[in-house]
Amino acid sequence: MSRNHLSYLWRLTVFSVVLALVVAACAAPAAPAGEAPAGESAAPAAPAAETADLREVPRERTLIVMNGGPNQYAQFDNHNPFIPGSDQAFHMGTLPAMYEPLIMFNVLTGEYENWLAESWEYNDDFTEITIKLRSGIKWDDGEPLDADDVVYSYNMNRDNAAAMVHLADLPAFLEEAVKVDDLTVRVVLNSPNPSFWATTLTTNHGPIIVPEHIWKDQNPLEFANFDLENGLPVGSGPFKLVAASPQQKVYDRRDDWWAVETGFKPLPNVERIIYLPQQDESQAAQLMINNQLDMGPIMQVSTLKTVLAQNPDVTMFTGQEPPYGYLDWCPIDLNLNASEPPYDDKDIRWALSYAIDREKLVGLAEAGAGVPALHKFTPYSWFEPFDEALQEIFAKYDYDTAAHLDKVDEIMTSKGWTKNSDGLWVDSSGATFAMNIFVPEWLKAYGPPLVQQLRDAGFDATFDNSPGLGSAVQTGEQLESFGCKGPSGVLGMDPYFMLAVYSAQYFRPTGEPAPIWWATSRWQNEEYDALVEQIAPLSADDPQTMELFKQAMEIWVSEMPDIYVGQLIIRYPMNTTYWTNWPTEDDVYGFPHSWQHDFMLTFINLQPAQ
Repeated sequence: MSRNHLSYLWRLTVFSVVLALVVAACAAPAAPAGEAPAGESAAPAAPAAETADLREVPRERTLIVMNGGPNQYAQFDNHNPFIPGSDQAFHMGTLPAMYEPLIMFNVLTGEYENWLAESWEYNDDFTEITIKLRSGIKWDDGEPLDADDVVYSYNMNRDNAAAMVHLADLPAFLEEAVKVDDLTVRVVLNSPNPSFWATTLTTNHGPIIVPEHIWKDQNPLEFANFDLENGLPVGSGPFKLVAASPQQKVYDRRDDWWAVETGFKPLPNVERIIYLPQQDESQAAQLMINNQLDMGPIMQVSTLKTVLAQNPDVTMFTGQEPPYGYLDWCPIDLNLNASEPPYDDKDIRWALSYAIDREKLVGLAEAGAGVPALHKFTPYSWFEPFDEALQEIFAKYDYDTAAHLDKVDEIMTSKGWTKNSDGLWVDSSGATFAMNIFVPEWLKAYGPPLVQQLRDAGFDATFDNSPGLGSAVQTGEQLESFGCKGPSGVLGMDPYFMLAVYSAQYFRPTGEPAPIWWATSRWQNEEYDALVEQIAPLSADDPQTMELFKQAMEIWVSEMPDIYVGQLIIRYPMNTTYWTNWPTEDDVYGFPHSWQHDFMLTFINLQPAQ
């Protein structure tokens, strides 16, 4: 039965030095701030010591993107996608520029396109998938990309899954990948799973296909996959990493890209991509205003309004109108390590949820352009029937977007907490209920109102955006954090994977890295696990899926393992001075998210403005 019908500081002085090096590399004088150069000028490059051998590329054929960091790419020299700590190097540029998926999935439309895979098909009981690869695919070193690479990648991931990340459902369900012939792979599952194609074969969060001839003699848990002099990393995509440093990464177009040679895709107009680490928002905004960035980082609405007012060539996903961006598949939450006290008590988690007025919080943080949330699913159209089913559960548990400080008092008092003269909860020793919440730079607008609401409810809350805390969230040693949880919808129009993120297969004890980015709640519930296991072999439209979904979500709501507060609206400013045909709400050909896999579609579709 075919399933093909299924639908992430430099100081200003340091940054100025880098830009000075950029200007020095130009073939024509730089234009005044805010103006495009009159003639061709070479694009920004990495510092001269690193780029002496790079060819000149005009600015108008260069795409400059800011994302990641913050302030520098501390891990610029680790391009192993499977080990913890490589996201700054791999996700920020290398993933969308160099590595291609079997299936390209558009989360905003629900559509997919077979990519490395020419076709794929399940057997009748959803225990095997036969994948037929396209003919003529080559790695950038000229070696063919064939069944040996897919088989090696999948089986290597399976054998090392306990120490690897970004493997989606592969560790739980892959029995083996088998080579049928040079272009055919049979993926054998240990139990039926009609969602495996979406969770594991598609863009963004399924395992990356890597070249067997490069990786087979390496320890995949230690291999950095970085040696520019000797051609590493080797990928199959339309660009090649040619320079990398903490300050920036440079990718040049491959005119011999297999997709052009076979007629599958056109040669991109973009000749060079430069990724810059994220700066202070005011600096990033000024660079957008001055046309020194083509795509900026996520910005607060108030900052975006300033950019849009000062540079009419900057546009957004929704043009110059609110909400300026699109609903991401990663709803925003207050994440707590539910395996460590005091957050191992569901009543405490409920008390914290009751402390938050989601409407006010999102309204303040998003300058009136936000959307509150109560659960882990993004309200894409496919989720509507499931969302309707949740309303009865919410009513049963008196769960809504408002704050209920009386219920906070009731719970905390019942747990033996009392309030001191400052109105803060204290235990029997007089110690306050202290919370130091990690809030990343790109969500910093949430920090002050979130902390104020928690303090108003008696919790001794503060927030911290120190960069090093992000990795501590992944190991659970940072108990409180604010961020987003996905991939709601990115792995197919099916609730299964977001349910599975909270199941035993993704649980790790404190001190061990989460196997996927979002599995940080460290919550366990055997009854919930059993229900998720029952959903796994079912398709999304099977009537049993809905009933099991409701049972699982009732447990989830009653336990409150995560405290969701709002939908994530991705707002990347896009500059049309040099490049046009950015994805918009009127032309959703791709997912304009510069650290995601399918940003490759943007690289391919951009048109030069001059």
